[in-house]
Amino acid sequence: MPRQPQNLLSSTDHPADASCTRVALAQEALQRFGQLRFRALGSSMLPAIAPGDLLVFRKAAADELALGQIVLVRRDAALVAHRLVSCNGDHLITMGDALPSPDAPVHPSQVLGVLEAHVRRSRILAHPVGHHRRLLPRTTRWLLRNVPLAHRIACRWPRITAITA
Repeated sequence: MPRQPQNLLSSTDHPADASCTRVALAQEALQRFGQLRFRALGSSMLPAIAPGDLLVFRKAAADELALGQIVLVRRDAALVAHRLVSCNGDHLITMGDALPSPDAPVHPSQVLGVLEAHVRRSRILAHPVGHHRRLLPRTTRWLLRNVPLAHRIACRWPRITAITA
């Protein structure tokens, strides 16, 4: 009889404890193996990254980072994949493409890795580094940030995000 996989997180765990444990496991996997793969859950990076896309991050040091790269940052009990928009010495500023304002500054030690590969429905998508704002027309960016209906439509129909990415 085959052994059943062991459940690392029991249903009696506190949700915050479970999140911390998942983040710690992801961080350890990235440090140990140099790579971490997971599915995107949120919509803050639309249209570049849609919910359900497979993201592959590689381990990276702070001196390897470049503006425009999508970085994986540890924020409390969560992992956040956002674009690096500013480097101010000992603080980094990230921002989701579909968000109206940047995230709170983070210390370079909170950056776990950079996006190495992005797969959407068996297609590998490229993410050029640099002036990412040129990739998407201003009007589309404005709609995704300011009109909730446009944001919901883009989340529901990945084909729209594939066209604009």
